[in-house]
Amino acid sequence: MFDSHFHYIPTINRTPSFSLRDDFIGLEVATEAGDLEERIKMAPNIKGLFFSVGAGPWSLRNNASIDNLIEKIERDISLFGADAIGECGFDNYNYKDTLKDQRELFEREAELSRKYGLPLIIHTRESDNEILSALEYINEKTIMHCFSSDKSVMKKLLERGAKISFSGNITYKGNDHIREALKALPLDSFLYETDSPYLSPLPYRGKPNTPDLSEITLSFIADLRREDRELLREKAIENFFSLMASPKSKVKRESPLTI
Repeated sequence: MFDSHFHYIPTINRTPSFSLRDDFIGLEVATEAGDLEERIKMAPNIKGLFFSVGAGPWSLRNNASIDNLIEKIERDISLFGADAIGECGFDNYNYKDTLKDQRELFEREAELSRKYGLPLIIHTRESDNEILSALEYINEKTIMHCFSSDKSVMKKLLERGAKISFSGNITYKGNDHIREALKALPLDSFLYETDSPYLSPLPYRGKPNTPDLSEITLSFIADLRREDRELLREKAIENFFSLMASPKSKVKRESPLTI
């Protein structure tokens, strides 16, 4: 089982019976700054399980302090280590009123990515203009999570070296532009994910997502590209490990301090 982007605690809150297999490989992604201790305590101790730290656009609600968010992220890195920064980025769909602050928060997290030499996981929703105006922060250590833009945007991201990760929304009616982008994607830049517990692929749309449903998305992608699904899986895992730079997470399971 492989999943380049999922959220473990929200997933088991919605699907308590779910468990990760011992051979699982993937990235468990932060939802809020400062949440890493709870996440590593809850998640199973599996060799292939990696963790990010970060703060997305939703973290700016209620006039949250950007300085405080960054301090929390760096404190988690200091206490536990981290495998990636994010998810972070731009959301014009739900959080358009904080767009100026989103830009500052994104830039600060991109700077952390460079400072610590960690991959940067980027969230965008209806934010093509914003991400295209921030191309200077995108490089070969970037994951464009849950890609939802078109082939022309993807081309500019690929020119910067980004990896492109596709999720269950590629199966939805009306997303032909995402499918066309996928068909044009070089395999060296390919990842797939669930974003569990969100964005379940058809025929499970509207129900809680889990990392095992990545198999449905992978099969859909293989059919769309007319390629062998196991080859696609192997290539995605190879691309993932090239970003992580290790077959095992750097994250320490115990904190030297009480938070």
